[in-house]
Amino acid sequence: MNSDFVDNLVKFNSLSNGRDKLFRLVQYGSKFAWWYLQKYDVSPEVVDRLQKLGNALSTTRKFMQLGRSVDFVHGALRSLHLTDPILRWSITMSKLNQAVALLFDHIIWAGRIGLATIDKDKWSNLSARFWIVTLILNLTRDIYDIITVISREVKIRTAKSSRSHYKNGISDHKTISKPKLTNTQLFVKCVTENQSVFLDLLKNLCDLVLPLESLGYVKVSPGVQGLTGSVSSLVGIASTWNPLLKLVPS
Repeated sequence: MNSDFVDNLVKFNSLSNGRDKLFRLVQYGSKFAWWYLQKYDVSPEVVDRLQKLGNALSTTRKFMQLGRSVDFVHGALRSLHLTDPILRWSITMSKLNQAVALLFDHIIWAGRIGLATIDKDKWSNLSARFWIVTLILNLTRDIYDIITVISREVKIRTAKSSRSHYKNGISDHKTISKPKLTNTQLFVKCVTENQSVFLDLLKNLCDLVLPLESLGYVKVSPGVQGLTGSVSSLVGIASTWNPLLKLVPS
């Protein structure tokens, strides 16, 4: 077995964020699986086991995230030093909202295991609302980054599209027109050279479906929820595994 792969696997497994993303993938993957099996009337017993697995992993993840609200508050304080005002406020407010959403998740976890008697729907709705705000702020940052990247590439294309030089020293001035990248080629170039921001955009768009459905703003099947949650989790795993795919600053 490749030693680099083993090293990366050990490093990934040592990160609480990596394990959380892996558990999240199994959680939403099982949700998609039981929806699919239920749709085609496959063994109700298997469906029931997959549903219990998803619920157990959801509770486990809430326990694993105990105290992470402090991490997000600390991250928000660090992001206040960013020079770009849009990045500074979108990242800072996103982390603060995420900290509050996680705090509500801790309350939900306490209710699930019987440590406290709570109104589950009330706290779940509050958590979902703060999660939506977090994702909107994340998407704002993603769109800002993408606009910045595309604007820079358009300026480069414009600068390179027409250059002049002198032929035979100084006597014959000639303008050379170089072939320009098409809009499609330009977009593909932006995506391939800035994979982190486009992957983050995909992750946030997939995640947005979940709290919107939870609050009743959209109506999607458990299968769609499981699929979008799985895609989002895969992107999270990829960015944790490969630091080059992680959005910076974050």
